[in-house]
Amino acid sequence: MKKWLVLFLLPCSISAFGQASVAYYPWANLFTVSTNPQRLLWLDARFQTNTLFGQLNTTITPLINVKRTETYQFYVGPGIRFSPVDAALGDDFLQGYSLQIGVRVSPIQSIPNLQAAFEMSPSVESNFKSGVFYSRLGVAYVFRKKKAEL
Repeated sequence: MKKWLVLFLLPCSISAFGQASVAYYPWANLFTVSTNPQRLLWLDARFQTNTLFGQLNTTITPLINVKRTETYQFYVGPGIRFSPVDAALGDDFLQGYSLQIGVRVSPIQSIPNLQAAFEMSPSVESNFKSGVFYSRLGVAYVFRKKKAEL
């Protein structure tokens, strides 16, 4: 299982060296780092920022752009939430599953790399006994390669 996960993540990590994105959802205390969100398929890693070690949940989410234009993009993708800290303390490593449905909009034409981000995310615990529906509003920045000028 681990080798299949590594084989899946390797191409996504290679593309991250060219272009990447960061986002912050302040009311959800969530920081994300992703590969190039302008591609059809991209990978997003999400980190909780509300505590140092008490609840250090991480979510890995492969996303697909359903609709893209120069000013907005709609995306969707499943997520797997895990916690190495909880696992070290004897709890479960796998925390749960989620589905991200979101939109990123570039409202300022002079700064197209700056984006407003809105997401809805139904999430369920790994034992499927309870769940929660998250909505997130934040800001994202896309680091793009500079185009060569002739």
